[in-house]
Amino acid sequence: LLQMFLIDRHIKAEIPAAPRRYKYKKWVATSLPLLFIGACELLLQNTDVLIVSRYLSPTEVGIYFAAAKTMSLIMIVHYAVGSAVANRFSALNARGDNKQLRVFAKDAVNWTFWPSLAAAIMILSLGQFLLSLFGPQFVVGFPVMAILVVGFMFRSAVGPADFLLNMLGEQKRCAAALGVTAILNIGLNIVLVPKFGLIGAASATSFSLAFAAVLHYIIARRRLGIDMGIWQNLPSRGS
Repeated sequence: LLQMFLIDRHIKAEIPAAPRRYKYKKWVATSLPLLFIGACELLLQNTDVLIVSRYLSPTEVGIYFAAAKTMSLIMIVHYAVGSAVANRFSALNARGDNKQLRVFAKDAVNWTFWPSLAAAIMILSLGQFLLSLFGPQFVVGFPVMAILVVGFMFRSAVGPADFLLNMLGEQKRCAAALGVTAILNIGLNIVLVPKFGLIGAASATSFSLAFAAVLHYIIARRRLGIDMGIWQNLPSRGS
């Protein structure tokens, strides 16, 4: 409500009063993919826990939840950077400044990947200690953290590519990519959890996160001509 009030006040200050017209069709066509993206993100964050709850014991559910949510703290960097740069992506695109947009996208990848890598190293180095705070039996969940970090780092390696796609009019393709990923994640968890337990759940989720990152990278490169991979930002040999 506060955000709505502040935005409304700024709009009234910048735009003079005039008759209002609402483009409902365009609004729905734009917002529905974003709503779908939010739903798929929730599935990616919670499918593993729900399926672990279905097949494994309450103790194992608790261990997995503690390990997964502790490791997922590194994704705060991804969402923080994405939220901070999204409006700049849109502004640069609206001005037609493609050169600066590519430079800024490269910076956004760096701002996402390197702090995420530092956070991942720190959390893994303290992983067993952090899990022991929940209880001594939770330490067995450390392999879950080690597997999940691979998926999280894949996502960090392409920076806020999903935010870029959504702000530059590619939200439908972003939604399709996450929809496919969510279905893949459900299927992998159903297959792997009964056979491999916590390791299966972590592997399914990690692979799904990496798969989503690859799709976002491909879409951004093919549709927008922007390379969001951290490997493009590394200094070349001899430079």
